[in-house]
Amino acid sequence: MPKAQRPELKALFELPPSDAISYLEEKGFKIGWDWHETLDNAHSKAFTVAKIARMDLLQDIRQSLITAMEKGQTLEQWKASIMPTLQEKGWWGKKTVINPEGREQEVQLGSPRRLRTIYDTNMQSAFAAGRYKAMLAGAEARPYWEWRHITISNPRKQHVALNGRLFRFDDPFWNVAYPPSEWGCKCRVIARSAREVEGKEILSGEGNESDIYERVGVDRNTGADVIVKRTQFDIPTKDGKLTFAPAAGFNGSPASSFLLNDVMINRATNLMGEARGLIQSQKLMTNHNLTKVNESFVNHALKLSKSQKQFSPIGVLQYDSVKFLTAAGQSFESKMIWLSDEVLVNKKYTDVSVTELIALPDLIDNVEQKLWDKQTQALFYVLPHNVVTEFKVVSGHLQVSRIFKNMPPNDFEVIE
Repeated sequence: MPKAQRPELKALFELPPSDAISYLEEKGFKIGWDWHETLDNAHSKAFTVAKIARMDLLQDIRQSLITAMEKGQTLEQWKASIMPTLQEKGWWGKKTVINPEGREQEVQLGSPRRLRTIYDTNMQSAFAAGRYKAMLAGAEARPYWEWRHITISNPRKQHVALNGRLFRFDDPFWNVAYPPSEWGCKCRVIARSAREVEGKEILSGEGNESDIYERVGVDRNTGADVIVKRTQFDIPTKDGKLTFAPAAGFNGSPASSFLLNDVMINRATNLMGEARGLIQSQKLMTNHNLTKVNESFVNHALKLSKSQKQFSPIGVLQYDSVKFLTAAGQSFESKMIWLSDEVLVNKKYTDVSVTELIALPDLIDNVEQKLWDKQTQALFYVLPHNVVTEFKVVSGHLQVSRIFKNMPPNDFEVIE
């Protein structure tokens, strides 16, 4: 007798969820060997499967998951469709292979258990990203979000303790804790109106987060412990304190996927007005998670010999720039600021260190001067440490075109 389909997966396949499919489609590729090499927000923005060092295999698996969502395939149907491809290409069973350092290593490649993990994790994350986008779009009417624990055997105590807890939609708690927040997590979030939560306790993670560190493995080259940073919340409640920390690898939720950035900005500007909304969006973007995402993006791009046409969000265009550039005839589909891997691969940066490239989100958050070159239609940001970024609008999106040190004398117009 076939097993009943799990309710959270059944929900995925009632209709082809376009936003969830978009989440998988828009993920870039990140080649990872050990699972801890691709963590947190970098994982939510890049499609990765541990022990795969071939781009074609990542493409095969990602495309098969997209097809599974579009067609409403169950786990068994998906496994039947992808297993022949993986077996044909040699990614199956235990094998002695050459790892990225050129050393032999016995590893577990594809297996029914691994396929279940890949399927569950990516489907849950994609569905969560789509659901988050829908909830964010309705935040004006339902600004309070409630954590709901889904009853399973052997429940996690921290997740049970969150059941029924309420936070505002823009609380920093959701930046890292939107479920799934651990392997196998089936918890959900429900949006509530102000009337529905009247008289109930509204919690806040603001100022109640701290960094904790966990050993997750051993470096295959040095033998040293691999230590990862996690975000822990210790939130005061009327009856004590609520402590919660997403598991290693889940310290940045699918909510941070870049397909959601424009929705976040639009909601913020609609709720707060454009000037305040853009400031709030920049604040939400430039938390430590965005810097971690950019660090992963930069380090990966610097190893490439050819651009993969991937982008990393590094900030939000502010109201003074939007107003000025619109008057100058520029039009925008997005107020996001993007860094392309093409800038890094083709070395369109001069005298700028890798540390400064990684820190671009923080530097842009502290821009010192904004200049406009009418002749070349280029925007310049003069940043701390004499770093200068040149931007151009490409197809309605503001993209970094080059990065250098020390702005030379010029007659550019100052944006104030």
